Amino acid sequence: MENNINNSIDDIDNLNIGKNKFFGRTKKPLINFIKSSRIYLVDNILKIIFLLIVIIIVSIQYHRVTIKNIKILLKENIKILNNQNSILNQQIDTIFSYLYNINNESSIYQLLKPQDVFGKKKVRIGKKGDGGYVLLNDFDNIKIAYSFGICDDVSFDKELADKNIDVYMYDHTIKNLPYQNPKFHWKKIGLTGHKKKNDNMETLKELLIENGHIKEKNMILKIDIERSEWSVFNEVSTGILKQFKYIVIEFHFNNTFASEYIKVFRKLNKNHQIFHLHCNNCGGITKFDGYNICSLLEISFVIRENNSFLKPTDYFPINNIDYKNCENKFDINNILNIYHINNIYKN
Repeated sequence: MENNINNSIDDIDNLNIGKNKFFGRTKKPLINFIKSSRIYLVDNILKIIFLLIVIIIVSIQYHRVTIKNIKILLKENIKILNNQNSILNQQIDTIFSYLYNINNESSIYQLLKPQDVFGKKKVRIGKKGDGGYVLLNDFDNIKIAYSFGICDDVSFDKELADKNIDVYMYDHTIKNLPYQNPKFHWKKIGLTGHKKKNDNMETLKELLIENGHIKEKNMILKIDIERSEWSVFNEVSTGILKQFKYIVIEFHFNNTFASEYIKVFRKLNKNHQIFHLHCNNCGGITKFDGYNICSLLEISFVIRENNSFLKPTDYFPINNIDYKNCENKFDINNILNIYHINNIYKN
């Protein structure tokens, strides 16, 4: 039994978890826990054996024991030991399952790991609050942006327009833009993954064709369309996505569509890299794969091509870059203390 526990500890030592800051903080407590559990179990075994010896000696002395009674006593104590061993094994299995999930290439935690972009700094585009997003300080050769989900705020779009970028804006839920600019091109149309007859929705590909941008490169894509983003990214091709240098999305999570989430992020990660994460505190915290995750997560991607990436050096939220979306609500980023997705939603 003790050998099995020792082997489990050796297995944890041999896990390929690298020098990641999160794992560096987690591995030692896990090993200490298993070692302490092993000591606890062995200590109990010794106590039970000692107790059995005392009982047998005393019973023999007073002629109150038979071989049958000794067997019954042994079986009862062995049952106790087996139960303790079972509990310990369950605890070890839980630890290995946790390590597997966050070290598994197909898990949501691996798919949402941000990286720094070599030689480039993060900048906030738009207002300090809801409606502003994080890009990089590299707008070379960017002439066109697509912005879906406008509502009553165009601060992100205006700042892009001030950089001489034409912004194609779409929102089927508003009557008109709250502000006009010569660089704005707005239509009362919504974005969908699959077009249906007689609705006021278009796919991304159809809009690119309509605007003559189907072969354009180095564009910006911003999407905040209240859960409809999942159907859009389920249907859009990686070829279309590759036309965008930056992709910024507010994702709406719940605990229902785990397989859909993984499929979408695999597609996005094929040609793009996450470089920034921010929890929108207008939402709350939901469960995903047994871990806490903010229900509204703003994610910034950049094209992998012609970029080099490093491990992130900043803890999120970042001063003067990240701001609360809802001023009158507590900032859940301070609770989750984002370093990367593996550390954000730890129970």
